[in-house]
Amino acid sequence: MLSVDNNKDIVFDIDEALNFDGRTGPYIQNAYVRANSILKKAGGMPASASYEYELNNHEVQLIEMISRFPAIVQQAAEEYRPLVMATYAYDLANTFHSFYHAVQVLQSDTEEIKVARLRLVAAARQTISNALLLLGITAPEAM
Repeated sequence: MLSVDNNKDIVFDIDEALNFDGRTGPYIQNAYVRANSILKKAGGMPASASYEYELNNHEVQLIEMISRFPAIVQQAAEEYRPLVMATYAYDLANTFHSFYHAVQVLQSDTEEIKVARLRLVAAARQTISNALLLLGITAPEAM
């Protein structure tokens, strides 16, 4: 319901709303669960990291998406449009899923890269959690 502008009529379809493919809450929740799983397998988040290596395209895209969060929150609030936040949450989840499928985190080439990627995963998880919270959707620990 949040993925439609608040000035339009909608026809609610429960099957579509619960689908894991597409602009749905479960799709976004799944990104949170995947990030959580990586951090659990790693034994937690490292205290600090150095990003003095060449970031790949997926890492850069994820960092850029995360950095847009404050501006998106402000825009959604100023315009009274939850759609703005819902669209951002979907785009962030989509960017994280792409990162997840393309980038080795736990089996990174070096410990320095692994630690940096774990911190990036933690940042993505927190941002997804914050976006879900603003949309009134829970961030489950497992699915």
